[in-house]
Amino acid sequence: MSYKNFSKYVLRAPLFSFSFYKSLTQDKTLSEEALQKVCNDAVIKEAIFLASPSLYTEFEKWLKGDLKDKAASERMMYSVLKYISRMSARCTPFGLFAGTAVGEFSERTAIELQEKTKNERHTRLDMNYLVALSQDIVKDKTIKDQLLFYPNTSIYKAGHQLRYVEYTYVNSRRTHHIVAVEDSEYLSKVLTKASQGALLCVLGELLVDDEITLEEANGFIDQLVESQLLISELEPSVSGPEFLDQLLPVLKKLKNADHFVTALEETQKAIHAIDQGIGNAAEAYIKIGESLKALGTGYELKYMFQTDMVLTPKTNTLDKDVLRKVRKAMSLFNKITPQSKETLITQFKSAFYERYEDREVPLSKAMDVELGIGFLQGNDSGDISKLVDDLILPNRNTGVTSKDIKWSPIHAILQKKLIKCLQSQETILYIQDDDFKDFENKWDDLPDTISAMVEIIETDEEQKIVMSNVGGSSAANLLGRFCHGDSKLDAYTREIIATETAMNPDKILAEIVHLPESRVGNILMRPSFREYEIPYLAKSILTSEKQITLDDLMLSTRPNGPIRLRSKKYNKEVIPYLANAHNYSNNALPIYQFLANMQTQNLRGGVGFNWGPLADEYEFLPRVEYSGVIISSATWNITIKTIDKMLKSMSDETQLVTHFNQFKTEQKIPQFVLLVDGDNELLINTENTTSIKMLLATVKKRRGFILKEFLHSENSIVKEGNKGYTNQIVLSFYNEQKIKNTAPQNHG
Repeated sequence: MSYKNFSKYVLRAPLFSFSFYKSLTQDKTLSEEALQKVCNDAVIKEAIFLASPSLYTEFEKWLKGDLKDKAASERMMYSVLKYISRMSARCTPFGLFAGTAVGEFSERTAIELQEKTKNERHTRLDMNYLVALSQDIVKDKTIKDQLLFYPNTSIYKAGHQLRYVEYTYVNSRRTHHIVAVEDSEYLSKVLTKASQGALLCVLGELLVDDEITLEEANGFIDQLVESQLLISELEPSVSGPEFLDQLLPVLKKLKNADHFVTALEETQKAIHAIDQGIGNAAEAYIKIGESLKALGTGYELKYMFQTDMVLTPKTNTLDKDVLRKVRKAMSLFNKITPQSKETLITQFKSAFYERYEDREVPLSKAMDVELGIGFLQGNDSGDISKLVDDLILPNRNTGVTSKDIKWSPIHAILQKKLIKCLQSQETILYIQDDDFKDFENKWDDLPDTISAMVEIIETDEEQKIVMSNVGGSSAANLLGRFCHGDSKLDAYTREIIATETAMNPDKILAEIVHLPESRVGNILMRPSFREYEIPYLAKSILTSEKQITLDDLMLSTRPNGPIRLRSKKYNKEVIPYLANAHNYSNNALPIYQFLANMQTQNLRGGVGFNWGPLADEYEFLPRVEYSGVIISSATWNITIKTIDKMLKSMSDETQLVTHFNQFKTEQKIPQFVLLVDGDNELLINTENTTSIKMLLATVKKRRGFILKEFLHSENSIVKEGNKGYTNQIVLSFYNEQKIKNTAPQNHG
């Protein structure tokens, strides 16, 4: 196997223990009073406020018993129970619900957390607010006249025109439009001068001649700013220091900007005070919001603060033997994951070659849907971007069954084993080495660095690993956005990126810097990791030599070769990277989507186990195990018809419990299961009526839903005292063979 692990890993664990959740839901029902009592904990109150400030006012009323409407009170109970389930079972970092900590491999596993109030945290103003604020600041004429302006990073030549993307905000969402303007000597002069940054008055004076007065020239420059051909130095950036730390140094240099500087510095101090502990009152945040009102930029409290939590374990080491098992599972995944014959890049390549053959053309021209071929072949695209890490994705069960998943020899083997397993009423399907012995184990078409998300559980006195895939275009993807608040994580991520750079000595590895819409900025914001950046509708803080601009990028291909992206300035191949988990496939702008897809050109973006076309064909899919690794949890595909009786007896608790227990026995559903909701998973205790009602209230309007076995127990490798926590561990690997073939380096 060509891949070797890095010497560190990242632990992800929730704020509360599974023991806490188990104890809370241990009785047949969870009374409102018991839940209210638990929720008076300052830590829970702050975590819920940060997750949903808009819910918080009603939550406070409910806590005090002032929510008199029975239905509203019940809905609030379910919402709160969902939050508590999340903060005691789900490891994905989100506000104060879960956090991360860098650990190291050792001879034995020892992970002991400190009491939760000892965790560190990092809060910042939300990008949504900061982007709106920076736009308002630029409208102030005295400030605007002191700022440096630069050309819009999306400008490109199209015959006698210049084309570029402008954005407008509609209901806080950024929408993009391609605009064309006639190129002219004056425009060209201004954009050339502005390329290194220039004051508006300097640009105006540039145009004054016998026929143009200063007033006319300044009017023309104002139009260029208005139409976004010129962008100020306060334009948002998603790479480098956090945006507020980029805004303040600029504002401090200006005259008449003292009130902005004072208010923002006071805000930073107040946020720093909040970050001294966990369990702050909501009033501390509301006060910050109130103090910022003086700056005149409107805001919504729910889009005002972003918090990340850093765990501070007493010990955080993992037995190296875990790696042996993980690498064995990786070999299986590698065999059972065929490369996609057709991807967006291969489709684009065919269209590109058909149009241009061996010619090299500017990237911007090829991406122009009128002049070139666009990126998505046969698709329309706007710009609606989503986050993959933490938002609930819409329920995929739209009633239209997608049958485009290809049937492969792998699925034929799986189906045979599955039928045998179900016929003998077994709940675990075991995969043996012999099952896939005839499949190739080839490692040369995976990204240079990859990550595996594993969980370590204790079952029947035996420790097992849970993992279903390994991949990602870079091992930095899952780590980048948490680095601002954690210096150890930042150093580890830089080690990963330095390894990628060492593997590609003759190429330019460039980070794509792009802001599709302002709220996405929260998950896109990461330190400036790479030596080069490609800025596109966002600012790069690197020097102009290290920026690969749109007009510098050229495209070419050969009949059987890959697409080559070349920098004219350096005459080197450019490989674009994104050190974050942004779901760029969601109707992004063509250039961004192309660059993001180029990360994995001719590569499998990951390898893993999935049931493929079998997933929807069976009511029950057993757990799948291979060499002590659980590669797929048992799942139940439930139709709404199956739970019809329960839904009808929601108001009669005795009947409800009878129907549910019957359903549970028939389906062999364990005490703890997860409701699978896209990327979200909600823990349910099937022996607690309140938890059952919460489940039914959540799914009642759906056509069907998926339950998955919950594998953790109180007997966990992650402890705080005698309390057991769920866990996720992010392991990262690099292609050792490739690094040996380039420069020799030591990577632990």
